[in-house]
Amino acid sequence: MKAQTQQIWKFILIIIASTVLTLLLHQVHNDPLMNLSTKPQSIVITSGWFPPVATMALAFTFCVMGVIFRRIQNRLEGTGFRKGGQFGLALGGMYLVGMIEGYVLFPVSFFSELYTGIADSCGIMLLSLLLGKYLANDSLQRDENRGAMFPAMVTIPVMYIMVRYFSYTVLHIESSYVTRPLATFLWTAGMGVWIGIMYRLVGRYLWPSHSLQHAAIFGGLVFGLNWLIFNLFTLLFIVVPLWDLLCRSVFDSFAIIIGVYISSRYQKYRPVSHNLSERRENTDRP
Repeated sequence: MKAQTQQIWKFILIIIASTVLTLLLHQVHNDPLMNLSTKPQSIVITSGWFPPVATMALAFTFCVMGVIFRRIQNRLEGTGFRKGGQFGLALGGMYLVGMIEGYVLFPVSFFSELYTGIADSCGIMLLSLLLGKYLANDSLQRDENRGAMFPAMVTIPVMYIMVRYFSYTVLHIESSYVTRPLATFLWTAGMGVWIGIMYRLVGRYLWPSHSLQHAAIFGGLVFGLNWLIFNLFTLLFIVVPLWDLLCRSVFDSFAIIIGVYISSRYQKYRPVSHNLSERRENTDRP
């Protein structure tokens, strides 16, 4: 009981430290969405409640990340510190690349969005490293838990691009694919590639026996839930349709689930065919 209480307090202190660091970094340069001229400011800003609401939202976000890390860390490989570093790099990079979409969508500075992403990424990395150091276990290498890398690094970006352009053209989520087609494609492809890197860092170790379950854990939980929270942060700054944010989050997650599922099925069938060929070779030998 005492050990469990200590772990809870460690978790709380880590959340506080990561939140404080992120808030301090954001003081250097405000998010450009706070002064966006093409969109009305959110009621959170106009009412003057932005500082406490943003602080609580950030702490809640870090809590969700921490809980997810605690749930999956036993499946990851390496020391606890290494696990935390991989998890932090995966999600920190997601926030950094994701933030650049603001530059593609709105008339804001690229470097302003980049700095905002860096500030969030630093907080996420601190959170993950501390969680790995103090609340994770060291694990031996388990090759059988690894998913296939090559097909995942292809299927994930391809599915993400396809579903995103479906969202642009059919669901009509807010985008600049008509007015800024090159920037839109480069960001969409870059985001898909980064999610593939996330799978390389974290997702391929989450390897249950069922392919759909494996895809749902990574695409729906590790990526999907964090991506949903990331998009909902927009509501703190500007007035945007909630439906738009939910559509882009849900369909993006759906794309990743499909990409990981295809990769998982490939991984399951590949060893079988490999073993069959080995058996045939052994049978042909005198």
